[in-house]
Amino acid sequence: MSIAPLPTPLQHLGGRRFSFYPPIRNLEPNEWLYRRATWSECVVVNAQSGEEVWVPRIFLGEVSHVDEPVMLVRLNRELEWRRGAIIPIERRVIELPVAVNDGRPAPRGAHLAPVINIRLEQKPEIRAWKWIGVAAVLGAVACTIFADVARQSQSHQRTDLYRGYRSYLQLGPGDDYTSTVRKLGTPARVGYRVVGDRVFRSLSYPSRRYSVILMGPNRDDLRYIGTLDPQGRVLDAPSAESRLYSLPPF
Repeated sequence: MSIAPLPTPLQHLGGRRFSFYPPIRNLEPNEWLYRRATWSECVVVNAQSGEEVWVPRIFLGEVSHVDEPVMLVRLNRELEWRRGAIIPIERRVIELPVAVNDGRPAPRGAHLAPVINIRLEQKPEIRAWKWIGVAAVLGAVACTIFADVARQSQSHQRTDLYRGYRSYLQLGPGDDYTSTVRKLGTPARVGYRVVGDRVFRSLSYPSRRYSVILMGPNRDDLRYIGTLDPQGRVLDAPSAESRLYSLPPF
């Protein structure tokens, strides 16, 4: 039997609605309800659109003690919704040079000094070093751009892998066989088991190393109750009264 994940601050909210601060970019409106939690993330649902989003625990901060006008949950980083996953926002700061006199007007009565054009002949050696320096700067800029593109590509690959590995978190207690196949695809193997007055249906996805379990009073009315790994350990159980812990192997 697997150990239940540690409680999160969101569990103490009960059924009350809350907002993230700062808001998660590209996710509107900023009004949420707590759904469930695993060891690595919390699953929340948008109070108006009904869309489920899983937020990594490391980004969750404190919950405000004042709930007027709305309860606030502080985030440790600024986050955004991109390609179906929550990722931190990376800000790039460009420092501009300070203008002459720091932008302040010249005092009254001051006169600009006369400008005398002086032309100096540059030596060939100085010109050669000048072009070498320009080439070095352009090379550094090109390396920076290439590294940034490679980092973004790796980030997208990790996001796609993460979503495929934990794709069962898209499911909820209201999902039946049809909605499960629509979200996860056709299973490689389907099994049935009758325990008492309940019918259990197992949808196996060997390539993802988990099986989705549906339960109901008969084969025509089965709903999602959780997910098991190949060893029969519980990966997800939306209901605290789930029968997954006492279910024999298929």
